[in-house]
Amino acid sequence: MKWRAAAIRGSRTGEGGLEYKWVVLINTTVGVVMASLDNSILTISLPSIMHSLNATVVEVMWMVMGYSLVTTALLLPLSRLSDMKGRVKLYNLGFVVFTLSSVACGLSQAGTELLLFRLVQGTGAALLLSNSTALVTDAFPARQRGFALGINMLAGTSAFLGGTLVGGVITQFLGWRYIFFLNLPLGAFAATWAFLKLREIVPPDRQARFDIGGIVTFPLAIGSILAGFTFIVLGKLTDPITSLLFALGVILLGLFFTIERRVAEPMMDLGLFRIRMFWTSNGSLFLNTLSRGANSFMMVWYFQMILNDPPALAGLKLIPLTTTIAIVAPISGRLSDRMGSRRLTTVGLCISLSSLLWMLTFSGSVPYINWGLAFVFLGLGNGLFQAPNTSALMGCVPSRRRGVAAGTRQLLFNTGQTMAIAVAMMILSVGMSYATLTAVFSGTVHGNLRLDGLAFMHGLHEVFLVGAVVTIGAIVLSALRGRDVTAEPEVDLVPEPAVAEPALV
Repeated sequence: MKWRAAAIRGSRTGEGGLEYKWVVLINTTVGVVMASLDNSILTISLPSIMHSLNATVVEVMWMVMGYSLVTTALLLPLSRLSDMKGRVKLYNLGFVVFTLSSVACGLSQAGTELLLFRLVQGTGAALLLSNSTALVTDAFPARQRGFALGINMLAGTSAFLGGTLVGGVITQFLGWRYIFFLNLPLGAFAATWAFLKLREIVPPDRQARFDIGGIVTFPLAIGSILAGFTFIVLGKLTDPITSLLFALGVILLGLFFTIERRVAEPMMDLGLFRIRMFWTSNGSLFLNTLSRGANSFMMVWYFQMILNDPPALAGLKLIPLTTTIAIVAPISGRLSDRMGSRRLTTVGLCISLSSLLWMLTFSGSVPYINWGLAFVFLGLGNGLFQAPNTSALMGCVPSRRRGVAAGTRQLLFNTGQTMAIAVAMMILSVGMSYATLTAVFSGTVHGNLRLDGLAFMHGLHEVFLVGAVVTIGAIVLSALRGRDVTAEPEVDLVPEPAVAEPALV
């Protein structure tokens, strides 16, 4: 009761004329923007970074994949740790880790050095993202909670979508290091403000336990599979280590699902996958993300290395894609409240498929108007898909399990995004030697530039083709979802095991 009273006072107490709940919303929005922006802002700067630091193709791959992998792997464990130790403490630590590692990234003098600091930065991002939603939920009353979380999510999505343009402008006019130095004033301000103003208004859960087995096996499984793709990019497809890494990844995934079925407090509640809407929505989300997650990554190299566009122009050329998603997503979310999710998500995926098939016909010298229109339709398709799919996914689970459902959705989304880049680079490496791939990506081609450009375009077409095939799978799952359902809070979806087993600690 004391904590409940504190929570009520916390949402009403003014801080310099500003209610506490608005202090939380503004501060967490800054944190979400910083973490989301750095998940996309680096992409447009990769050619400059590769040339400046003499980095390898594998290093620049992992600068993007490593950040996403670490953030993905730590989201759920840190959420549980925050419940046990206090959300504000770990959230404040997130600002410190993220800000200091950003400065270290900007000062890096080698590709490996930057890669390592990006992994630390991903840890800071996970600390921020894993606590922001919970802090907002704690601070706002139920009648305003949806609005506050919507603002938080919109800010994060906008930052992620606008990262390529912001990164392009900064890289061209200030240099790539300033995409990291930008976080210093923002992080210092937000960290100080959070330390002075935020406070715990919900008691830590001292009885919560860690699913150590799930926390360890999932990132190791995904990391092994990504490492296998990396060895293929290095031209080691037939080496035993490559097969061993893929086999290890599959075994660890099997072990992860076995553990999650047995522990009392699993990282991923497999019982939720008994709900038809839940597994079809998550399945179509993962496949859609896998099919398109590398598009911006690949187009950055095409515009800068093949067409020789400066970074700002390359970022500007991607605006039709990101802007269309930002415009269409909230509209489709409102439409889904009236007409359900199945038609909107399925139509959206069909539009995305049509865009990928159209881009298969583009030559290296196609006018930009073709790319721009294709990006608009690709953005339209994804905008129609994302919001209705998320709404249906979250609405079909009991309210007391929506935190786990949200974490599972984010886990699959980030995993698809990370694996998409690895798959795209693997596809490129099949038609190009590692030396040629390095030459094209670094802008120091060997011999005939046109020949290397044609090889890259051939690989790009194969990436689009694989993406189209994967999208067909997403369409099938989306069409199978059935009508939207609203779960009753009291429904218990996880059956009691025949023999109760303790959680792994």
